[in-house]
Amino acid sequence: MILVIGDANDITTNITMEWIQHYTKNVKRINFSDYTPLNSLKITNQNCTTKIASVDISKVEKIWHRRGSIRFLPSTLRNATSSLYAYLKKEEDSLLKSLEDILGDTKEYIGSYHKEVENYKIDYLLKAKDCGIRIPDTLITTSKKELQSFFNTYDQIITKDIRYGIKIKARDSGIYSAGTFVVSEDMITSMKDDFAPTLVQEKIEKKYEIRVFFFKTTLYPMAILSQNDSKTSVDYRNYNREKPNRNVPVLFPKHIEQQILNFIKKSGLSTGSIDLIVDKSDNYVFLEVNPQGQLDWVSKHCNYYIEKNIAEYLVSK
Repeated sequence: MILVIGDANDITTNITMEWIQHYTKNVKRINFSDYTPLNSLKITNQNCTTKIASVDISKVEKIWHRRGSIRFLPSTLRNATSSLYAYLKKEEDSLLKSLEDILGDTKEYIGSYHKEVENYKIDYLLKAKDCGIRIPDTLITTSKKELQSFFNTYDQIITKDIRYGIKIKARDSGIYSAGTFVVSEDMITSMKDDFAPTLVQEKIEKKYEIRVFFFKTTLYPMAILSQNDSKTSVDYRNYNREKPNRNVPVLFPKHIEQQILNFIKKSGLSTGSIDLIVDKSDNYVFLEVNPQGQLDWVSKHCNYYIEKNIAEYLVSK
């Protein structure tokens, strides 16, 4: 049996499920948006057995964790007071982490909710550097003096979130991340001498960006021609929906391909999406990796048929 963990509205999960069901009916899907009963996780001195949504996990051969997590908390508890829900969510997350580890020891477990949650950009930058991939010069600081010195070193610098984009909702307003943007001297001047930890990087003049989705050791790279649009020139994710960037398939030089495969192995990731820049000197520069990154647009624009390939891998013996 194949177990697929996804989201009801995730295009990739839906298309891949259609392909899987074309090949076999022996598949179970769990949606992040639905409550899923944990029938039992039984641990004894003899063995460890698991049953989720009436599925005996010992019958499962492969698990593809595409998107989100399993929700073991029923909706009545998800609507509990904020402090109670916060506690229950921590308990659930601890269980989910252990469950991923337990199942990963005995099954082929592709993808990870906790790799996505624990997506530490600084760690991945260092791993990429250790694999010989060029990275932007980076500073994390709480000091205005250090920030000013870094600013003075480069033509331009950018800033991005250290981990997650901020998303704070209030009754009549909210605070949301601006994504990646260029830092000006006026911004630095207006800051206090000490502030919350902030990440800045040299701004690299790019020829184009690359989004590469990977599944196991297969790479699906796509060039994003974002450099000539003022809205997307810093980061293609500042989308221009009226005039979208052109996206085309691209090939890596063999040594870059091997460095990326080494990074994937060193990071312990089985699937995900990596963002890179090719600079004006044709250097490949690593930016970040998203363990549950979107891939349907890569598949569509490049005619890679990634969903079909994933389905064929999952049904293979």
